[in-house]
Amino acid sequence: MLPKDLSQRIADKYATAVDNGHVKFTQSSTKKVKDTVSGMPYVLSYAPSLLDKPERGDDPERNPFGQPEPELTVLEDVADGEYRLLLNKFPVVAEHTLLVTKEVKQQQSPLSPIDLMTAYRILDRLDDEDENVRHMAFYNCGPSSGSSQDHKHLQILRLPQNFLTLQDKLCAGKSHFLPNFKTEPLQDNKVSFAHFVLPLPESKEEVDEELLTMSYVSLLQRALTFFQDWLGERPALQNNMGYNFLLTKNWICVVPRSSTKASSIDIGFNATGFAGLILVKKEDIYNKIQEDSNIINTALLECGFPNTAGVKSNEYNY
Repeated sequence: MLPKDLSQRIADKYATAVDNGHVKFTQSSTKKVKDTVSGMPYVLSYAPSLLDKPERGDDPERNPFGQPEPELTVLEDVADGEYRLLLNKFPVVAEHTLLVTKEVKQQQSPLSPIDLMTAYRILDRLDDEDENVRHMAFYNCGPSSGSSQDHKHLQILRLPQNFLTLQDKLCAGKSHFLPNFKTEPLQDNKVSFAHFVLPLPESKEEVDEELLTMSYVSLLQRALTFFQDWLGERPALQNNMGYNFLLTKNWICVVPRSSTKASSIDIGFNATGFAGLILVKKEDIYNKIQEDSNIINTALLECGFPNTAGVKSNEYNY
């Protein structure tokens, strides 16, 4: 069971860790922009100090989750000892946490039913409808996904106040369903990249391991189809497959990935980019995006696959 005061425990642990220097919070300036072509909303976070931080750590052999610092450990035992809940040591968003498997598992492994249910339960504990506080869990799976550690972990962060993601708008007013030959997952046909979204039931009592697992697997099948279909044109995908998984209490989303970084501009994305949370380290890139927000739409496509909204799955690739 998760403690009822989980949100307060995270806040207290975070404040102490920042004060004592165990958490290195990255200051950033933020700005909301909207793509004039696709209509996709973004929150730009400009953090030039991150240019000095290695993207996958100083020592790729070191596993910071193997023996985590006590100062970063919010909960030592989650879900009957399956996980620890840790603070992110280098957050851009305050109180960013990590749900880390105690047993060493690979970040390329699929999410299990208990992974999904535990992440959902944490979101349920942390969200506060009265205060309009919402959180998102995400999983960067595979070499092209933007993952920074190889030890299996999901991440949980607070969404910006009053920010509606692409997925929020897609799922507004829609009931939960599972895709089949006749009904495809939701996609916004105005954005460039493929993204598969399903609304979740409004009542948390209706959400269980089976529902989350069936939803996740159905979306993952769509992502795997892209790798099959594109291997002939992009043989490098054979050893570079990846996808992003995103989850809120309202929806579940999978985005197939082809690359960590864009080719047209010097920017990379993990799962958060496909929810519209864009982290920029270079001033020239930050200025270009403000001048033409459609640059992000192009960059996200370069890191993913073309949108297939309106295209029906056939028996072969379903």
